[in-house]
Amino acid sequence: MKRSSFVAWRFVRCAVRWSVRFRWLACTLLLPVAAAAECDRRPVQPERIQIIGRDMLVNGVPATVYGLEFAQSADEVSESFRAFWAREGVPAKARLEFSGLLLSALDGACHYVLLIAPVRKGLHAKGVMSVVRLNGGSARHLIPDSAVPLPPGSKTVSDIESHDPGQTGRTWIVRLNGDAVNQARGYGRMLAAQGWTTVAFMPVYPLDSTRQAVGGAIGMQRGTDRVDAVFSDRQGQTQAVIHITRDR
Repeated sequence: MKRSSFVAWRFVRCAVRWSVRFRWLACTLLLPVAAAAECDRRPVQPERIQIIGRDMLVNGVPATVYGLEFAQSADEVSESFRAFWAREGVPAKARLEFSGLLLSALDGACHYVLLIAPVRKGLHAKGVMSVVRLNGGSARHLIPDSAVPLPPGSKTVSDIESHDPGQTGRTWIVRLNGDAVNQARGYGRMLAAQGWTTVAFMPVYPLDSTRQAVGGAIGMQRGTDRVDAVFSDRQGQTQAVIHITRDR
């Protein structure tokens, strides 16, 4: 996954969480959905579009993520989104989240989720749209679970793989018990015992003037595989972001 795409991980995780709820429904719908099989419909035409992740697996579910800029206001985009799906006979939902207005529609096996960022009333809207293919049962990871071990005793919060030209990236966010600094050092030692070379290790400090480390960041390499991991304290637990890249 390119680092620019990592900013969307929280939204993508939320979108897929919504999508998984509808997986059973997509499998039972007996509707003529051949026209929508590619999941390429545009409920609202943007003024500008940026592909954040064209070929992604989010918790095992195929997804594409776009950054969008619109000529309309957030209210107008919301109305256009719902009007499009109403014409298509597809129910659409709107939900106000802390991070913005979340719009969603389930079109056969294609789940569209548009998050409109909060802006002042009347200004042009910006958003992120994910398109999740709920029938992608044959999807497989190009970076297998065995490529790099996760910290012992950790619980996976999210798992995102992105396939970019010439490179594949996979990012896990995990939670585990124990001190973040010690967990980072222990993880580095575990990888070193498996043939990984330490490229960098540095402490993570809080944004205030405190000089006491609240975590650790490590970089490790083995062959063409590179691992970057950041361990930080989260209210008495450790959260780790573990990112591996592999050249193709």
